[in-house]
Amino acid sequence: MNDRVLITGTGSGVGLSLVRYLSQRFHVIAIVRSIDKDGHKFQGNGQVTLLQLDLSDPEAVETVIGKIADEHGYIPYLINNAGVNIKSDFDALNHEKIMQSFQVNAFAPAMILRKLLPGMRQHNFGRVINITSGAPLNCFPQFGAYSASKAALNALTVTAARENSGSNIKINLMSPGPVRTNMAPEAPMDPSVCHPTVDYLLTLDEKGPTGRFFWLGYEIPLFPNLEGIHWLEGRADDHYRKVF
Repeated sequence: MNDRVLITGTGSGVGLSLVRYLSQRFHVIAIVRSIDKDGHKFQGNGQVTLLQLDLSDPEAVETVIGKIADEHGYIPYLINNAGVNIKSDFDALNHEKIMQSFQVNAFAPAMILRKLLPGMRQHNFGRVINITSGAPLNCFPQFGAYSASKAALNALTVTAARENSGSNIKINLMSPGPVRTNMAPEAPMDPSVCHPTVDYLLTLDEKGPTGRFFWLGYEIPLFPNLEGIHWLEGRADDHYRKVF
């Protein structure tokens, strides 16, 4: 089986930890924002192909990922890890901050997956992990742009998973947990704590879950129980509280 995995955001934190861990058994195509800044971290590792890409630039994403697909062909494993957290009160969020958050956290992962899906469909195999967070489920103050963009990533992931549910392509979400990264330097856990969950998601068999959310070995519900809501009929069952 082809053993290439593409991982974004590998200059630090979870991404760097995953490159060092997974390169023991995969050839890793590692995406960094700056080779000048982070390239030395991968020196001597022949299992890593290092490429530079700024995910906040949509044209660059289209170009670079297209070249990767052309040069490397079928890439069966994808971990969309890169993310940005712009902390701000809601009334201080401007258009630029919101768009940057959505581009890096939601649009770029969707663009990358779209480029790699044709190869996965052709070979009837793909394992995709989109790194998310509990933030869109909690909506903490000052995390509006981050929470909203991760919510968009969640929706895009579940939609893509359902559209490919008839094939051996598993597209899931994973939160790495409260791990120390540049975004959360005071967090209590080492990034390696997420490795067992990554292993589980990369080695799912054909009957494994897709379109689900996993966190430190747990499956976390993304949606409330909506049984009894009839969307297209415009009505809900009597156990829902009707306010007028």
